[in-house]
Amino acid sequence: RTASTGRIAEGFSGLPERVSHRHVLTAFKRAAPYIGVPSRLVHAVDTLMSWSREVDWSEGQRPIVFPSNETLSQKLGIGIRQLQKLLNSATRWGLVAHRDSANGKRIGARGKDGRLIYAYGIDLSPLGVRYDEFVRIADEGTEADLRINVLRKRLTAARRRISSLVQLIIDEEIEGVDATGIIESTKLATHQMRKVRDERLLQACVLKLEGHAAALDERIRTVSARDNEERQPIKDSPSGVLNDTHYTTTKQPPIAKANYCRGLARSSSERGYDVRNNEPQSEVEADLAHHGVDPSFIAAVAPEFISCPPEQMTWGIIIGDAERLIAQAAIPANVWREACRLMGQKGAAASVIATAHKHVRGDVDRPGA
Repeated sequence: RTASTGRIAEGFSGLPERVSHRHVLTAFKRAAPYIGVPSRLVHAVDTLMSWSREVDWSEGQRPIVFPSNETLSQKLGIGIRQLQKLLNSATRWGLVAHRDSANGKRIGARGKDGRLIYAYGIDLSPLGVRYDEFVRIADEGTEADLRINVLRKRLTAARRRISSLVQLIIDEEIEGVDATGIIESTKLATHQMRKVRDERLLQACVLKLEGHAAALDERIRTVSARDNEERQPIKDSPSGVLNDTHYTTTKQPPIAKANYCRGLARSSSERGYDVRNNEPQSEVEADLAHHGVDPSFIAAVAPEFISCPPEQMTWGIIIGDAERLIAQAAIPANVWREACRLMGQKGAAASVIATAHKHVRGDVDRPGA
């Protein structure tokens, strides 16, 4: 690599117009992480640049620096042997070349105008020759970082959604789903992707987890739709008989497992709140109504938290789903009761579901905080 680095240095004919050696150093530092240049080598190049002047990078000149090994080792805080290995490494990376004097010493002199009269030492020309390469690599790396960050956010959102859906499956005792296996495989996949920068691998993992989340969501919807059908009223009186008695199936819908829903509803009723009243009963509910936020809208926006299809939604079901969520999100019961007092049950329920939805997307870290 020494010979090739020397050829790179020979191709130096000055920096482009409006590009200084500081621009070269900045471009190199930005590109270094994407090339894989070690940080200690970046620091060494930065230190070598401190002996260089703007005039050394003009056409007809060569940016050669000539500090002694002793001076360099003191600046870098390393021993002479470590310094020699570091300089050899810089040569192998194609960052510097060497122009040796007859006696092997680094030496140079400048004229009154600051230009080098002669110089033997470490040639920084390869950095100048590779300036455009560094800029391109840095720009491509930055764009890749943005894409990778988007994939990582999608990965986090998919993991959180799977966790929420699996918890719902466990709470509702939905059969036919290996909840433990799904959680373990999801944790393993996200752990393995922590430091991966391969976009194809990340993309494949994200699509797989999003597929798992969609499958879980579909399973929950299927079971909910089946339960809704099973709990439809059965007419048991002879045809034509008035005031006949209606019965429902003995199998209760999943939301009926949350017995605490009845207690909260009773408390609100005692205060005069009626969930059956379609008119807003608080300022928050009035605001929801003004913006068209109704049960169908909430079900469409956050379907992963809703136990019924959007067309079958009522405020009663929304409130029941919200009360189930406050237990999962560790929201204190007194906070929920206070929210119901201030916002009305509908307003409080909409707020809880919105917060849970933001948590799944990664916008809220601790919904119960």
